[in-house]
Formats: sequence, C-alpha cells, structure tokens
Amino acid sequence: MGKTHSRLHEMLSQSVSRRTVLKAGAAAGLGLTGLGILSEKVYGQAPAAIKGTKLSILQGTYFIGPGQDLYKKQATDWGKANGVEMSTDFLNWPDLQPKIAAGVQAGGIDIVELWPGQNHLYRESLVDMTDVAEEFGKRGGGYEAYVLNSAPVNGRYLGVPHGQSNASMAYRISWFKEAGIAVADDGSKVDLTWDQYFEVAKKLKSGKGKPFGQALGHSLGDPPGFVYPYMWANGAMEVDKDQKNVLFNKPEFVEAMRKFIQAWKDGYDETGTSWDDSSNNRAYLAGQISSTYNGSSIYFVARKDQPDMAKDTHHMLIPKGPAGRFYWLGSRTFAILKNSKNVAGAKEFLKWWFQDEQFGAWWRLQEGYMLQPVVKYYNDPAWTKDPKMLPFREQPKYGRDLGFAGPPDEKASLVASKYVIVDTYAKAVQGGDAKAAVEWGAEQIKRAYGL
Repeated sequence: MGKTHSRLHEMLSQSVSRRTVLKAGAAAGLGLTGLGILSEKVYGQAPAAIKGTKLSILQGTYFIGPGQDLYKKQATDWGKANGVEMSTDFLNWPDLQPKIAAGVQAGGIDIVELWPGQNHLYRESLVDMTDVAEEFGKRGGGYEAYVLNSAPVNGRYLGVPHGQSNASMAYRISWFKEAGIAVADDGSKVDLTWDQYFEVAKKLKSGKGKPFGQALGHSLGDPPGFVYPYMWANGAMEVDKDQKNVLFNKPEFVEAMRKFIQAWKDGYDETGTSWDDSSNNRAYLAGQISSTYNGSSIYFVARKDQPDMAKDTHHMLIPKGPAGRFYWLGSRTFAILKNSKNVAGAKEFLKWWFQDEQFGAWWRLQEGYMLQPVVKYYNDPAWTKDPKMLPFREQPKYGRDLGFAGPPDEKASLVASKYVIVDTYAKAVQGGDAKAAVEWGAEQIKRAYGL
C-alpha cells in the first residue's frame, strides 16, 4: 500500500469524536417498541441460490443505540426469511478501519460501512453498486447535494449512500437574546454571517464571560467541520477541479483569517487550540461556553440529564460568508467487498434494506441525527417531531467534501490526515500572522498534491 494510502489509514483509524460522549439510546430517550416499528413485515424472497449461505456485515458502533438494535433485527429477520445465516458486527470507529483493511486482504467480510473517502481508498476492492444506488436515489427524489459530491467514484457508486450524522451550531437561547438575537427562540430563523456570529461571541465573552468554544486540535470531527466551511465561505479551497492549482492562498481568505484571529481573541475560549472533539461538549454542558459547532449529541445529552439547559439550547445553520454557506459533509456508504463469497446475497440484502419500509424506519428512529441522503426525507414528519432538530434538515443542501472543487480522493484525505487546514487556523491564532499561516497551509497543500 502506498504512502498516501498509509496516511489515510492513519487518519481513518483515529477516534471519530465528540459523539462518543453520547450514550445515544438512553440520552435521546429512544426505543424500538415505543415507536411501533417491530411489527410483522413481509420479506421479499431472494433468489433460491442464496439459501444456506452466510452473510457478514461490519459497521461502526451507532451513536443512537436503538438504531443499531433495529438494523441488527432487520438483518436477522431478512436472513431467517431467506435462509441466510447473518452476522452483524459493530465496532468502535477507531477499530473499524483496520478490520476493513484486513477484510480487503484476507476476506471473511461481505458488507462494510465506509466512511467518506474510504470508497476512493478501496475502489479496486469494491463491487460496483451503481444500479442499486441509482434506483434508491431515483425512488427518493434524487440524492442530496452532499451525497452527489462525495459518494460517486469516477461516476460510479461503489456502495449505496445512507447519509451522515449531523453537525451545526448549538447555542444558548437566553444568552443569544441578550446579545441582540431577537429570534433566538427559533433556530430556523437565525441566519447570520460569520462577521455577525463573531460579533455575538465578542458580546457574550466581554459581557457575560461566556465565550464561544471551538476545537482546533487534531481531531476528526469538530475541527475540520469548522475550518473547511469557513475557508469555503470566504472564497478559498484547497485546489481547483483538475487538482492542478492551489486556491488556498487568496487575498480574501487572508483577510478572513485576519478577522478570525481577532474574533478568537475577542469572543472565543482561547484554550480551544488544544481541544479535541469531546472538549466542547464538556464545556457547553458545564455552562462554560455559549455556542459551539457540534452534532445534536450535546442537545440529546442535555435533554436527558439537564432539561433546563436543553430548554435553553437551540441549533442554527452554520454562518455564511461572501462566497456562501457550506458544510464539510460526505456520505457514508454500505459497500460489498469483491472478495466476498456471497456477493449475490449481499446485493439482495442491500436492495431489500434500502426499500422505503426498512430504510425509512431506521432513519426515522434516529430523530434527525442521521441526515437524509435523498430529498424525499426532507419533508418527512420526523423532522417536525422536535423543532430544535429542524435546522439540521437544511444542512445537506450545503455540503462539500474534502478537496473541493476536486474529488475527495487520497490527496484530499492526505491533507486532512495531516491536519493542514486545521493547523493553518491554529498557527494563525497562536502566531497572529494571517498571511504567514495561510502561506504555510498553501505550501503543505502543494506538497500533498505533488504540485
């Protein structure tokens, strides 16, 4: 395996994050029986040729526990109905990547859940699932933009996209009101530019001692989830579509970085340069910060353990800049390994699972924690069950993946694995020199892309 592949292995083997603070099933107050989704189902009969076979499925551990329970039950029930012995294993995300790599080399696994970027990494080892993926997309009214930007590999689907977990700005309602955000009671109405967001941070840090919090350490979730969108919103990106020109060191981004340096001093907890994905969760739940970029895990924990804080918490869309509003967002996929001894059975199961009855039940159970991969679910009643989850519904339309405007391939993943973009911000706020920090980042990107 090449040097770039090795670095990507390293990146994807690390802990996925903030969401590990969420014991999701209990925290969200979710359960299978209460939602009435364990009733008898009619299972379509798969080809007789797969009867008596075995099927092994490998996924990451769910952050919404009942979602995992439901998936396992669905797989078990389908197996019984079709005479297939099913095995469903769920590993912590840091342990999943080595297991997938071992399966690619030695076999023994049929279906794997891939994190964004892994579909590029393992493209030579994955079964083409374009027919199933396109059928699911068409039936769902088309894929959301973030799926189209991340799931295809050279125009083909080497797995079926099933979405990605959410993330946006959580904030304290009462404190935002004190800072002049009159519509803070409804996060769907809070529409701020980055400059306006930073101004709120400045008011709350100076006036209440309640700064914003942002992780800028080496962690896979919150740091890149914040820094990439701010870069894109201010007109910069790593490379152009053909990956021949670096578009990072742009005057408008240097100016935006200068503003961020000032905002960091005026409105943020400056220890954030050493924070990981769980640090902001702890700070928010302890009442130390007033806003942070995070998944809905903070809210789910507060809803269970700190109801007063949950009542005073809402979510807003990530701020917008001169170039627009963006999220770092790529879809996970369920893929089949080419060395599987039961490709036919694996494909039949995925075709069945991605039907509306199965997929819809699984998706709704997680109450918006998993973003919709197809536009059909944008209007699903699940989004209105809790109005504080509603802003996440808009997130998919703003998704871009690593390496935009080029593909999210090994080169883009190498930049991410070395935390080039994250470290550019950290160097800027620590050294105070926006131009020097951005120039450093541009040079690292050039090296990663071989330019």
